[in-house]
Amino acid sequence: MRKNQNQYPEASYHLDLSVHTMNKRSRQGLIANGEGGHQWPSAPSMLARLFHVVALGVYIFSMWYDCYFASGVFMKTKLINQEVVAMFNHTLLYKCLYFTSWNAVFQLTYFFICCVSDLVTSSGAHSPITRKIASFRDWFLAAVAFPIGTLVVVVFWAIWAIDRELIFPKFLDQFFPAWLNHVMHTFVLPILLLDMYMIRHRYPSKTTGILGLAFVALSYTCWILWLGFVVDIWVYPFLKVLNGAVFGSFILVSALLLLVLYFTGEKLCKIFWSGYADYDFEMDKLD
Repeated sequence: MRKNQNQYPEASYHLDLSVHTMNKRSRQGLIANGEGGHQWPSAPSMLARLFHVVALGVYIFSMWYDCYFASGVFMKTKLINQEVVAMFNHTLLYKCLYFTSWNAVFQLTYFFICCVSDLVTSSGAHSPITRKIASFRDWFLAAVAFPIGTLVVVVFWAIWAIDRELIFPKFLDQFFPAWLNHVMHTFVLPILLLDMYMIRHRYPSKTTGILGLAFVALSYTCWILWLGFVVDIWVYPFLKVLNGAVFGSFILVSALLLLVLYFTGEKLCKIFWSGYADYDFEMDKLD
């Protein structure tokens, strides 16, 4: 065999080069569909698909438990502001007060979109809808799921470190178990980071991404300002003790932090996939 290879060194060289090139492209996952030069989203690995299903299940179960056991029981006690109960007389309406609940809905929505995208791409359907679903998934991650989720984690534990009574009073421990608190305020970030590590995401243009983030942030800001100044219901205790200048500074710092988190998410995606060529959706060809 060696003798035959030595007789044709040029052929052997081209064969080795071809195999090396093919292996490199396989490792990078950059095989295009070829027809018309289009690139298609890759079929996710079994591990990634399982991860998305588990993450979706965790958020569904946590929100169900929160509504019907944790918050549901808490609303029946005398510990809650009765004005709040009168105005928001249903658990689902009551949960709309809190940014943590908004974020939980965002995370559940994101992983539902991931599961739909996994199902479509795994079916091998090369159609415009495949790209649109994957594109919307990536936009939602960039504009909503990652910056909002990370902000909830960072701000919650930062305020907790200063004085937990300002953000999550100790008496709430009897209604909200530790695991639920961590699902809502801790595990959000590592779950998102694992997703970004396992699935290659294409960040949208900064205009569409930041505008989407600004819309969500302004919506919740207007909501809590209306509740606080018009209805006199302060969602978080610490907001009521802030004077005008400090309150405005807190809103401004939160907005700047969201912007920083947006670019942090984009940078992390590039770091996780830094060994791969920078093409839009150039991943493994669907079988």
